[in-house]
Amino acid sequence: MKRKLVTSVLSMTLAFGVAGCSGNTATKDSNSTTAPTADSSKANAVTLKLAMWDSDSEFLDSWSKKVKEFSNVMPNVKVEVETFKSDGDYLQAMKVRLAANELPDIIEMKPNFINDFKAELLPLDDLSVTAKNSKAKQFAVDGKVLALPVISFPELVYYHPSVFKELGLSVPTTWEQFVSVLTEIKKSGKYQPYAMGGKDSWPNYPFNEFMPLLASGDENYYDKIAGMDKPFDKGTPFYKAYTDIATLYDAKVMGADPLGLSNDQATGLFEAKKAAVIAAGLWYFPQYKSKVGNIDDLAAFPLPARHSESEPLKVMTFTDNFFGINNKSKNADAAKKFQEWMFSSDAYTFYVNKKQANSVMEGVKADVPFLNDFYKANKFEEFNYRPGGADFNKYVNSIQLDWKKLGQDMMGGKALDAISKDLNDMWTKARASK
Repeated sequence: MKRKLVTSVLSMTLAFGVAGCSGNTATKDSNSTTAPTADSSKANAVTLKLAMWDSDSEFLDSWSKKVKEFSNVMPNVKVEVETFKSDGDYLQAMKVRLAANELPDIIEMKPNFINDFKAELLPLDDLSVTAKNSKAKQFAVDGKVLALPVISFPELVYYHPSVFKELGLSVPTTWEQFVSVLTEIKKSGKYQPYAMGGKDSWPNYPFNEFMPLLASGDENYYDKIAGMDKPFDKGTPFYKAYTDIATLYDAKVMGADPLGLSNDQATGLFEAKKAAVIAAGLWYFPQYKSKVGNIDDLAAFPLPARHSESEPLKVMTFTDNFFGINNKSKNADAAKKFQEWMFSSDAYTFYVNKKQANSVMEGVKADVPFLNDFYKANKFEEFNYRPGGADFNKYVNSIQLDWKKLGQDMMGGKALDAISKDLNDMWTKARASK
């Protein structure tokens, strides 16, 4: 398969190189494997620009080096990787590029970004790797696969078993137990109970963004509220979940100034064992391991967003790191070949194992012992994150709804009833103006 792929790709390189260099089309022998000469490679040089983000700078560095191997497949193609530290900074930058018609050739997205960029993305249904991607069609827009996800993972609550043992605490299985455990840690006076980097806003996403979805029990909840005028009223999944979140924030278990700490500072407290608990996706695991050097005092449990052990324990499962191709790219053919290479070569295994996450490609299994131990130790139901369709995202953009900003507001003391009223008023107006 690799031999055939290389042969096909080299053929594509020759044909593409001539077409990209002039306005004429040249016909090449489809079975030719002759490498281009140094002069022709230089003349037909193509630069693919790829933009991505990750909070783990070590991963960004290693992946940027890995993509250079694509030149072994297409010698005349160089891949330039532009990196960002957070998805928020990345999204802002890409929206500026979009307005200036300067998007890169290959664009990374979170699932909820796809709708925003759908008019700019090339359909990828014709790629052979698309059919082998177990999650791709779940995130199709208007029946078309516009971006390919790389990984999926559960959201976790990380903790230090030694702290729980020292203080005689058990792993919580309900929301009340969760808040109680953090309160007991606070009473000990020895550790900060929860490490929250609220200054960056996004670290509160396991609570403010995901808990309303979990409370609804409906993976298509966002599409459902798109048809409601007041989806934030008392009695709604949103209001119920945010009532629980308010209980957590009001317990003051996140240090003296959770809004004054960045995510790097907060995770630093947890890694130094000055804080006992932090909630994050599986993406945080390799960062912790890299910084601490071992996982001797690390374990995880599901966020217990339920009030009784008789209720099902649902764990948010997130599909992430989608890669799409700019449909205005002058190097679209080369970008497609890069996607094929990324998902069908050892580059994919490299990516998944570096991220320590679940594979979404048929025939590829990630090597993540920590995750396997988590599955063995906990009984739960997977709850898949769905980003919502066109109507939902239109209203979200219209009122500039930012779940994570709401979390900052709550930590800053804003009352839930005020948040609920403001959201309902704006949402109703947005729907009326559609």
